[in-house]
Amino acid sequence: MTSETYQGIEIPERKKRSFVAEDFDPSTWEAIEPYYKNLLGRNINSLQELQSWLKDWSELDAVLGEISRWIYVRTTIDTSDEKAKADLMNQYTQIFPQLTVQANLMDKKFVDCPFVAELDQDIFFTTIRKVKKSLELFREENISLQSELNMKQATYDQIAGAQSITYNGTELTVQQAQVYLKSNDRAQREEVFRLINDRKLQDADALDTLFTELIQLRTQIAKNAGFENFMEYRFNELARFDYTPADCIQFHASIEEVLMPLVNQLFEEKKKELGLAILKPWDKDVDPSGKAPLKPFNSTDELIEKTIQCFNRLDPYFGERIEIMKQMKYLDLDSRMKKGPGGYNMTMPEIGVPFIFMNSANTETDLITMVHEGGHAIHTFLSHHLELNSFKDTTSEVAEVASMGMELMSMEHWDIFYTNPDDLNRAKRNHLQYILTILTKTCLGDSFQFWLYQNPNHTVAERRAKWVELNNRFSATNIDWSDSQAYIETAYQSILHFYVVPFYYIEYAFAELGSLALWRSFKQNPAKAISDYKNALRLGYTKPIPVFYETAGAKFDFSKPYISTLVSFLKEELGKL
Repeated sequence: MTSETYQGIEIPERKKRSFVAEDFDPSTWEAIEPYYKNLLGRNINSLQELQSWLKDWSELDAVLGEISRWIYVRTTIDTSDEKAKADLMNQYTQIFPQLTVQANLMDKKFVDCPFVAELDQDIFFTTIRKVKKSLELFREENISLQSELNMKQATYDQIAGAQSITYNGTELTVQQAQVYLKSNDRAQREEVFRLINDRKLQDADALDTLFTELIQLRTQIAKNAGFENFMEYRFNELARFDYTPADCIQFHASIEEVLMPLVNQLFEEKKKELGLAILKPWDKDVDPSGKAPLKPFNSTDELIEKTIQCFNRLDPYFGERIEIMKQMKYLDLDSRMKKGPGGYNMTMPEIGVPFIFMNSANTETDLITMVHEGGHAIHTFLSHHLELNSFKDTTSEVAEVASMGMELMSMEHWDIFYTNPDDLNRAKRNHLQYILTILTKTCLGDSFQFWLYQNPNHTVAERRAKWVELNNRFSATNIDWSDSQAYIETAYQSILHFYVVPFYYIEYAFAELGSLALWRSFKQNPAKAISDYKNALRLGYTKPIPVFYETAGAKFDFSKPYISTLVSFLKEELGKL
């Protein structure tokens, strides 16, 4: 297939397939099954035949993965798309259960093959380790439960995507309405804050019912696999070979001890700067300078163009990748009605060009989201050269360094978005303070999930009480929620991860520390830091997490001394602003 070019940039096209038919339509199991029969029925009599078998398996996996990802994308860009929902339902009920069985048989055939020992163990080590873990976890009785779980998880997007408010006669998505929380008019902030949260409360019982059902299903899956609780099962499912639950608990305590005094200090300073006797939750996001909220761009088209410019300054390769996505229309950035919540970078394993989804309301937070997802996108491009699809399936501890590292390195060129030096300093300071809240918020969320799944028979009232207790531990103590108690009790319902990707949360904190170390190196030697970053991203999932961090110029270390060192660096940089 020929490739097109745009201003000298080659626009990727899907490569010609060697195993899967070009007109392959995997909408039915009958169309997919012959490929697995072929793979499972082959005799593998040499290392070369094993390598050929792996390439064919990888191609099939990439084709199926890309098609299923596009189905999911369609359900989030328009939550009212009935055809997309039907296709997703077909995936969950008709395709995925069959694929799960076949994948287990493929894993067995691979592990049992005598020529696996002749593969390059330096590259295949992580893949072999992960495949063996998948075989340990597989239980046939969990297939139907996983299908049911997938369908219930998809319900979250539909409920959250339908939430909107009417303000001043205009219907706004929650993301659009949150712009007003940065208003200098305190009465307006409170009014919109209450409108948003009152709207969320309308779905509180439905979301708690859904959450209870998800917890019960996950617990049953874990018990079927021989685990005491879902937390233990999920650590194994996520292939967390390089740290333990005990390490996470130690990390929670270290973050609380090192960071909470600083977080409280910053909010105390904000309260004084705002001239307030009491700081309320609707005061958290306003700029204490009294200046208008920062607005780094006026439209998503402008956001795209300025992101390309910003990335080009870091490395022309980065800017070109965003340009490719723009030309291919692989960017859906606007917030609108009936669009799913949140943001993501969706890898497309066959073509190697990812799709970025977000809900922009033209705020400084949206700039962060764009460069964050842009970092994930660069990771997709840089690891696409790897021979097998399994080599590209990185862990989240690794993937989030790509995104958070891009946030901090790109910040050095945010003058493209903020031409006024004062605005630029405000934006940088806001982001560094936000990093502090990310580190504490992830420990809050991780602690909450530990409790949820270690106590799976809890009541909704107990769940809400536990969230408030942990929120008090990991949130600023000088914010008064006394007349907003109902809002804080159900605040966990706004966190998509709890519903859709459980325990994918603490990785943000680990990666934030890795990204701070990368940024520290970048400030000392930008060219070397960019080179280290690219080299790390090219590794994909061919190395353990600590090796990736070391390649990127960081450490995979969650000890109190290491955390203190990076927090001291962060405080120093804040002091310069």
